[in-house]
Amino acid sequence: MDNKKIFTTVLKYFLSWRIILFAIAYLATYYISKFGNTFPYVDRVLTITNLPNWIWGFGNFDGVHYLCLAQNGYSAVYTQAFFPLYPLLIKLFNIFPKGNLDLSLYTDPSFFYVGIILSNLLFIFSLFLLYKLWNKEYNDKISKLSVILLLTFPTAFYFGSIYSESLFIFLVILTFWFTNKNLFILAGIFAALASATKIQGSLLFVYLLIELIQRYKDQLLTRTDLVKKGIITLAISVTGSVSYMFYLWKSFGNPIYFLTSQPAFGAARSAIPVVTLPQVFYRYFKILTTVNLGNITFWNSLLELTFTIILLIALIYSFKKIKFSYWIFVLLAVIMPTLTGTLSSMPRYALLAFPLIPLVTRFQRAFKYIIIAQLVLGIILLSLFVRGYWVA
Repeated sequence: MDNKKIFTTVLKYFLSWRIILFAIAYLATYYISKFGNTFPYVDRVLTITNLPNWIWGFGNFDGVHYLCLAQNGYSAVYTQAFFPLYPLLIKLFNIFPKGNLDLSLYTDPSFFYVGIILSNLLFIFSLFLLYKLWNKEYNDKISKLSVILLLTFPTAFYFGSIYSESLFIFLVILTFWFTNKNLFILAGIFAALASATKIQGSLLFVYLLIELIQRYKDQLLTRTDLVKKGIITLAISVTGSVSYMFYLWKSFGNPIYFLTSQPAFGAARSAIPVVTLPQVFYRYFKILTTVNLGNITFWNSLLELTFTIILLIALIYSFKKIKFSYWIFVLLAVIMPTLTGTLSSMPRYALLAFPLIPLVTRFQRAFKYIIIAQLVLGIILLSLFVRGYWVA
């Protein structure tokens, strides 16, 4: 299939997905009448857009922090938990005229417009590149089914929200793309941008190291040019996160402020010391055996634990069934967030396991049931999210 047909197919899938998301969000305003309001700045960032809730709801939770960062930078305490590239791009591409609001109290609505447009455009290009990548590694049928699986994933709506997920997956895919073309310096540059978007982007260092070793292991002792290229690639790949840490050190005296500020956002995250996965599982066992079923904490915990267990099972199943570099990246991306002592946001972090998706297409008899299950859960999670209730 040529690029035009691939893009047309992807665009058709995306537009259908986007319309369905808005329809679900619209209906949610009727069957969840009370807005949860479990995050700050709703009136200062979102409702001032004068858009209906089923639109501005896609800027809930982390979205308000990204929009505030785009306008005001890291002036608010603890916002250093959010990496800088996504809000910087929102600010860079904001060409809309500014209103007459007091910007010391409110965020200009133009940042919302840019954020929602940027996230969705990046996701379109991500789907296009992902389709092409899967088409090269598998075939056209698997590519189509895998894109459908990704779009129907229960937390895929974050790709169309004011979150950094769409930018991050776009940069990760580009890293994979240029690595497959043996353009390692370019791959390192996009890995660096990914590491300036999320801390998980620094894990691409390991991905690139494995790819370099596997491709050039027989030549590393005889070709110094390959050694130099490898060192340069790996050094470049972490410059995004290293630069952010340097900025935090110079500006706030704490190079790991993005980590130590995490507890301020709840979710029972701890900055130091590192907590092992068995300890986290024990904590969740205690929650599920002591918290009342009527408490939303029980259901959030059950959701987070279930996603984590499914991811770990998928990783065990996929071992040696996909490229080892992909597998290691997914493994580390799943384990890294748990080191803070919680599985909070794991349903969203599960999106980073997208390299495993083509393997799901092997389960032909169960495929339609997987899609149905994803859609049902996705409707529930999206409805709660746009109505101001934490899901991931």
